[in-house]
Amino acid sequence: MRRLILPVAVMAAFSSPAAAQDAPAPASQAAPLAGMAEQMRDPERQREMAMMVQAMTEVLLDMPIAPLAKAAADMAGEQAEEIDPNMTLRQMAPDAGEVSKQVGKNLPRAMEAMGSMAEGFAAMAPALREMAERMKDALPERH
Repeated sequence: MRRLILPVAVMAAFSSPAAAQDAPAPASQAAPLAGMAEQMRDPERQREMAMMVQAMTEVLLDMPIAPLAKAAADMAGEQAEEIDPNMTLRQMAPDAGEVSKQVGKNLPRAMEAMGSMAEGFAAMAPALREMAERMKDALPERH
């Protein structure tokens, strides 16, 4: 679960309208990746994201889990277990509070790595487009 929270939160934040407003208009097809790489490698942006994701994690830990458990059981076609309607993940797993601290600590490193990957993909984009064109020309026509 921890491995899923961080990437989902980062991608959600970068796909939000606020993130879109910060990004300049792309000059080429590789520009969105280069812009994203620049944002993800910006220490101030990393700090802001870490604080935001840490706050989101804290809120999620304090949400009642009974409705979620019931919805999951309903989707699986099973009978939901009886859960105290006020039970939270933090109460169920007292160590869960450490997740928030770990997210704050590790998110900047993860963003740096994702920024480097995006930078690499942006650099590779022209070669990948050229390869796709050559493959398209090499494939037999379909009727």
